[in-house]
Amino acid sequence: MLADTLHKDSGKVAAYFSAALVAFILSFILWDSAKFTNNLFYALIALPGVFFLARNRAAGMLSGALGWTWLVFILWFLVPAFYSGDFQFYKHVAYVGLFVFVVAGLTNIEFFNSSRFIRAQFWIICLYIFASSIHSWMTGQFVFGQRVAILAGRLDNVIYASIWLVCALGRAMPVWSRERRWVETGCAMVLTLIAVALVMQTRTGLVGVVFLAGLWALNIVYRYRARGALALLALVLVTSLSLWLCRHEPWVQLLFARGDSYRVELFEIMTGEWQHCGWLLGCGVEFVTTKTLTGGVPIQHPHNIFVAMGLYTGAISLVLFIVVMAMTLWHAVRLRDGWGWYLAAALVMLNFDGSKLVGNPDELWLLVLLPAVMIYGRVVRERRVELQQ
Repeated sequence: MLADTLHKDSGKVAAYFSAALVAFILSFILWDSAKFTNNLFYALIALPGVFFLARNRAAGMLSGALGWTWLVFILWFLVPAFYSGDFQFYKHVAYVGLFVFVVAGLTNIEFFNSSRFIRAQFWIICLYIFASSIHSWMTGQFVFGQRVAILAGRLDNVIYASIWLVCALGRAMPVWSRERRWVETGCAMVLTLIAVALVMQTRTGLVGVVFLAGLWALNIVYRYRARGALALLALVLVTSLSLWLCRHEPWVQLLFARGDSYRVELFEIMTGEWQHCGWLLGCGVEFVTTKTLTGGVPIQHPHNIFVAMGLYTGAISLVLFIVVMAMTLWHAVRLRDGWGWYLAAALVMLNFDGSKLVGNPDELWLLVLLPAVMIYGRVVRERRVELQQ
């Protein structure tokens, strides 16, 4: 029986792949080489994962609707890969598929839902950001009060770093609330605001903070009614007063001085290119626009994960992506899985700074694939328990 085989192998195999996933995540912080992160994924996760998935007959990954939807979503990318004639993209599709099914099927999902991992994740990211910033101030790379525009490790992009920090905060908040760690919660919230607004000065991160604050506000009002509403009102007043007192500070003015950073113009240009190429299949995975923003600023990518999905691989892939994410978030709500907070916050923020999801291991794997796969993994475990009964 499949359930018996999985039960017999699950301990050692899950321990190995869980350790490999932790090493993969840490490589974004502890090393500064994208090649090292890629090779670590290939050697420790992808190649062994092929063997164990085959041995366990896909480890029961396709026993439910979510699994089949993931499979259809991933296989669809073979179509744009065929039309582009780019062999490299076939490998990228395989990498994403292996990450999804190996992590969901072969890791210890309970460990990644444990308090120690979730709290450690937030504090390690927080430590990385502040340590990198302090180093840049001490070496004179940036002046204190000036925006820290680049960090020290593989995750050097401050926008993605701020998104990851906010997502980790969103994942940890239910744990801190359940364990009544109010001091730790307060410290984490303050440090997140300092890192996002003062140190890295990323408005995308602030969007995520506001989004999470809104969700928690609804949760507090639902649970505590009048007392919750009064506490929220007091918090809003204190926050508003603090912003008003800081309105003349240079770092606050810089947040607003950059305007929308061409996001509206960028959206119009890239959707126009998508329409010109054809809505159904998009412009191809190697498409680069020749158009520029106002002032001749070149365009590197759409800065929107949904537009990027449609632009490069077409509307069908975008619809499938939305369906997979919607089903995943629905299961997160059903299972009361805190990774849903992480994923929802990431999708909101990546409306402003997202690019290709299918490619070599990068930050979007941490921001979208990781939480989605953790939720998918719980669904798989649930199905396995049903098979064993």
